[in-house]
Amino acid sequence: MMTTEFEIKITKDRSEIREAQKLRFEVFNLEMKKGLECSYQRGLDADDYDPLCEHLIVRDLNSRKVVGTYRLLLGSEARSHFGFYSEREFNLENIKRLSGELLELGRSCAHKDYRDRALISLMWDAIAEYIKTHKIRYIFGCASLLTTHPPEVSELFSYLKEKYYAPEELRVYPVPEKSFPELDENVKIRDEQAIFLRLPSLIKGYLRVGAFLCGPPALDLEFGTTDLFLLLDVTKMSTEYRRRFSFTGSKVQNAAG
Repeated sequence: MMTTEFEIKITKDRSEIREAQKLRFEVFNLEMKKGLECSYQRGLDADDYDPLCEHLIVRDLNSRKVVGTYRLLLGSEARSHFGFYSEREFNLENIKRLSGELLELGRSCAHKDYRDRALISLMWDAIAEYIKTHKIRYIFGCASLLTTHPPEVSELFSYLKEKYYAPEELRVYPVPEKSFPELDENVKIRDEQAIFLRLPSLIKGYLRVGAFLCGPPALDLEFGTTDLFLLLDVTKMSTEYRRRFSFTGSKVQNAAG
């Protein structure tokens, strides 16, 4: 359990974004052996969406290092530029028709030495405050399975489809070039608890809050992962987490640059 103190802020400062990109490279490319191949040239996980987004960063006040990050893209910002990151993989027409402000979350990661509930809670306290400030109705984004093996993906998807599938009006489908090949959508699930435990922590967390799976997976060949599109209606989240989203005491700094 970490005992150090942290600074948490929402920023568009270029030097701080670069620190977040460095952490993302260390986690995605070096640790997980995933990530963009081009990231190795500069030691940064970076793309064209980074300048458009706000970045949540958590800094260890002792080491001064950024140890956690999330990328946030408001619907109003996405519409005025080149859309959401998720649109590279999914057709979001049903999502963009929704009334209320949208927030896309992505590029979430934490340094391996800080990857515990305390840090995750700290980041979600900041996101909760951001949601209230910007009157967000829907949160969504791509969450990755760290496998592209068809039998394994089919089993996980079949379980999620049975338990957490969105209603038809919220369905999202991969664009043709990203469709997952050899997907069996009707694998018989024998041990639901075991399947749930195999899901990445990020996906389990979203499901516990009340998120839906909106459709079949997309194959992300750049990252070497299988991506699921998840959506949360803030007004319908589980009771336990609705209390969290009424949090008012976090001291989150806002910076721009």
